[in-house]
Amino acid sequence: MTNETVEQMIALLKTPELCDLRRLADEHPLPWAEFVKLKEPAGITQGQAWDILNTLRRQTAIELPFRDGEGRCGWYYPTRSIEADLDEIDKRCHAGSLLDLAIKSRNTTYFLIEAHVADAITIVQEDGLAIGYEKAREVLLGEREPENSGERLLLNGHQAIWDLDDYAERPCTPELIFEMYEKISKGVDDQTTPSRVQQSLNWKRKRLDSLAALSLVAKLVEENREGYDEHPLLLGMAVRHIVMSTLPLPSWNGTMYSLLMKLLFKKSHLPVLAFVPLVKTCREWESGILRPPSVMASLADSEVLIGNEVDYTIYVGVMAHLARQRLDEVENELKRVIKRDEAFVQALRDDVEINHRQRAVLQVALSNPEAVFKIESHQMMHKVAYATARADLLKLAELGFLRCVRSRRAFEFRVTPGLRQLLMDHAKDEES
Repeated sequence: MTNETVEQMIALLKTPELCDLRRLADEHPLPWAEFVKLKEPAGITQGQAWDILNTLRRQTAIELPFRDGEGRCGWYYPTRSIEADLDEIDKRCHAGSLLDLAIKSRNTTYFLIEAHVADAITIVQEDGLAIGYEKAREVLLGEREPENSGERLLLNGHQAIWDLDDYAERPCTPELIFEMYEKISKGVDDQTTPSRVQQSLNWKRKRLDSLAALSLVAKLVEENREGYDEHPLLLGMAVRHIVMSTLPLPSWNGTMYSLLMKLLFKKSHLPVLAFVPLVKTCREWESGILRPPSVMASLADSEVLIGNEVDYTIYVGVMAHLARQRLDEVENELKRVIKRDEAFVQALRDDVEINHRQRAVLQVALSNPEAVFKIESHQMMHKVAYATARADLLKLAELGFLRCVRSRRAFEFRVTPGLRQLLMDHAKDEES
């Protein structure tokens, strides 16, 4: 290469037009449709300017941790917009964040179910099942027992979420994944409906046997952000792609990949991200419900073939921004639930029918729908006569807030399903 050629290259890199292109590409993902409207440097074609820009971007790109079925590499360029979205997710989703503490301090079971019934429905739809919103809500809130395999799978999947903290303390291995699979498939018939196989225009499916696929998934979950440059959100998308493109488990791969994504977020110390309805968001974008201009690009335009590699910058930009938007919605929903809780708790305080001891019982019941209350325990806790403790609990049963059942020789009082709605209705009746 002659000195003259080198000088021409340096001069090209310094031109205002190329500097403007680089600045825009640094700021946000730059689709071809936007690029063609921009002015290229004099003396080169539009295609040459595109190749030069992509060559510069590729130098500091982040590679995906695996290759496709044809051995090709995938990568994305970390623009400032992508980094801003991912940094905001980190700040608000990490263990001990204000949002994490707010979720833990409230009735997490109710909040998770009530706010994310639609996401739970989408998860079972990944394996070809269809469940209506109200039926799903009734099952998840414990208002009735599952009536079929689809409803049982829905409930098993949500119950498995409460074991994720325990799973997060153990190394993620194929054996652990099969243990989780056994739990979610207990009492569920074999799958007869087709799963939604993950496909891509440019990224060719890799043919992996079940053990190889699960080993790769386990490695992503276990090493997460300590072993990879990618953000846990993007590793979660990788878990989704591997599971739904290879279907390594005998059945219910859709429910399993959702749990594995949540486990990855737990292990990455981003527990709040497990509350974000990512599955529903992905499907809305992929099906075209979310499309430009509400998102940067359609799924078809989010993967760009650059030479013999796949540029995922647009894809990552869309997913990071959608995840941040959904996080906003989760936070707003939590604030609404807290405000509503405070309103009806205040109403209960003003209710002359319910004393302070009974209010304490109801607060425990709201925080733990599986709680069981006994007369002797209530008596000892509040230092009252047996007859007073008995009258307290029987009154709550009379109001419908607790269920009185006989256990051996004693009475037990269990939380009535749908307690929160019952309390809200009671508070409204008292106001009217």
